[in-house]
Amino acid sequence: MSKADMTGLKYFIVHMCVEIICFHLLRYYYPTELAGIIALTYDFFAFVPQGIIGDFIKKHNKVPYESIAHIFMFMSIFLVSSSFQAVHMIGYVFLATGNAILHECGAIATVADSEGKMFPAALFVAGGSFGLVIGQTFGIYQISLYVLIIPLLISWLLTLTTKKSVRAVNFPEFKSANLKKNPVTLLVAVFAVTAVRSYIAYAIPISWKKELWQTFLLFFIMGLGKGMGGFVSDRIGARKTALFSTLSAIPFLVAGENIMVLSIIGVCLFSMTMSITFEMALNVLPKDPGLAFGVTTIGLFFGLLPAFFIQVSKMTNIMLVIVLSVLCFVILSKTLKKS
Repeated sequence: MSKADMTGLKYFIVHMCVEIICFHLLRYYYPTELAGIIALTYDFFAFVPQGIIGDFIKKHNKVPYESIAHIFMFMSIFLVSSSFQAVHMIGYVFLATGNAILHECGAIATVADSEGKMFPAALFVAGGSFGLVIGQTFGIYQISLYVLIIPLLISWLLTLTTKKSVRAVNFPEFKSANLKKNPVTLLVAVFAVTAVRSYIAYAIPISWKKELWQTFLLFFIMGLGKGMGGFVSDRIGARKTALFSTLSAIPFLVAGENIMVLSIIGVCLFSMTMSITFEMALNVLPKDPGLAFGVTTIGLFFGLLPAFFIQVSKMTNIMLVIVLSVLCFVILSKTLKKS
């Protein structure tokens, strides 16, 4: 296994461990009344500051970011498990900040060691889907919070083995975007496509998911799609991968509401653009992968906002999935290089 793939695998595990901790804590106490407030606060601190954090890491490379992030997450376990509800929200802010730092470490390390390929970063991103469903399951079944010390230690030890990669100063070039376009236009396109994909992830019509194993399968397929996006893109190009996966996912997502096989095919295809939007941002910000990754995470946050404040009918959701997917297809066709 190459160094690039090894770094991707390490951060796949780190990402999985981090999300196990985060979603276990998010599910543990607040399944109902405060769930929305806590989730929105957590999402804001986990997603929005990432670009700033990534740029800070680039400029101050002697700070032990990996250890600081894990200390934040360790503190969050005890704050959230405290009998004093007043400190719970502080715990979730620590949790989200630790998550954001480790996401940026993963983005920078996988790009630094990538040898010009997107698969390592795609593999890193894919780990989150696996951790999310495991963490939610732990929370639903009220598994002791102190079990989280195990994934915390695993994550911390693995990040220590990639410290040099996080502090790299030279990065490989990526040339998937149409650089004839204005750089601001390209970053707006990255933001828009990521936000739309984030929204659609919550709007996908799924009524077949009734058993725990089906939930695991759904998130497994979602993670598989994210990893496949980078793998296929390295072989046939980002444009072909993005356009095919975006357009071909639509009929499967719409027709698969009650048919699991069709639905998971659509989810897999839909997830494949995750690493491609990151690659587009890297084209514009080649020397600052942390900031480039932050553009995508801001898009993720804004794509989540409608789910907190707006409820629409099933038919409206289906129409939005179709219209927004076609919009993404058009944006990607205009901003990704043809060759």
